[in-house]
Amino acid sequence: MTPIKPAQFQQAASMLRSWHHPLVVTHARPDGDALGSVLALRSLLRALGSNPLCLLFDPVPAPYASLTEGDPLPVFGQDVGEDGLRGVDGVVILDTCAYAQLTPLADWLRAASVPIIAVDHHVTRDVPGDAHLIDTTAAAAALIVYDWARVMDWPLDSAAQEALFLGIATDTGWFAFGNSDARALEAAAALVRGGVRPHELYIRVYQSERVPKVHLLGAALETLELLDDGRVAVMQLTRAAFERFGAQPSDTEGIINEPLRIGSVDVSVLFVEGAEGVIRTSFRSKRDADVAAIAASFGGGGHVNAAGARIDGKLSTVRKRVLDRILTAQSDHTS
Repeated sequence: MTPIKPAQFQQAASMLRSWHHPLVVTHARPDGDALGSVLALRSLLRALGSNPLCLLFDPVPAPYASLTEGDPLPVFGQDVGEDGLRGVDGVVILDTCAYAQLTPLADWLRAASVPIIAVDHHVTRDVPGDAHLIDTTAAAAALIVYDWARVMDWPLDSAAQEALFLGIATDTGWFAFGNSDARALEAAAALVRGGVRPHELYIRVYQSERVPKVHLLGAALETLELLDDGRVAVMQLTRAAFERFGAQPSDTEGIINEPLRIGSVDVSVLFVEGAEGVIRTSFRSKRDADVAAIAASFGGGGHVNAAGARIDGKLSTVRKRVLDRILTAQSDHTS
């Protein structure tokens, strides 16, 4: 999809300005891009004079906790229920456009009569909207929010700038992934000129880990298995591992990337045993291996090089199904 045209930004902005109490949501288990996009848009909406309700479906992961100190993001079902959605006159969905990633609110969204703006850079989408700001060439959803603000000449305060930089930096692997194009780097440079301190932000996010997170990483690496002549790396984490170390689901962030350090590995997959028979499955790849297609075949989605799915079943059964699919895809790719 081609980059978003100014007229599309202006149309969405016109809708946004007409709302007094918009709801802003993102996908479950928010990453840096999702959180950065939500926090930046919250700042922008407040500056525009509206009273946004920004909801998460899970608590803010520990690495990003400092960004919401003194101004927390409420969690749906914990801090706010459906009764708290009364009076909402519009919805902005950030960093996803798939009902599967909006499960706690999916039925409400399907039934809602309020207008919806979707801001996303993923390929997978099934949520209808009154305005779509979709750009699959964008390195991050935060980059789309940045472009939106730039086109509309909206002021970005220091909190919004830091949040946008976080979103762009984390979704590009701190500018190490293949999506670190000139557009992403130019936006990051502009935000640094505006006062963002990348080194300080990096320390807060990546060098302030909880001890349980480090133990969980070790547990995952102990299960590391290489398949397909070293091209596919597999790890898994059981519920027992979380209980043993006192770890949280958010502590898995970044673990999936570790096997990509190995030169032969093209695809990395991490199986995380969740509650109620759901296996959270994360995929990462380098070079041109398309893991979004694999995730989509299990009801998930994402990018070509980063995707995920929630799959019902036992860990052993899900593992076999997914690995069979990956190995078949790898075989088709190399034949």
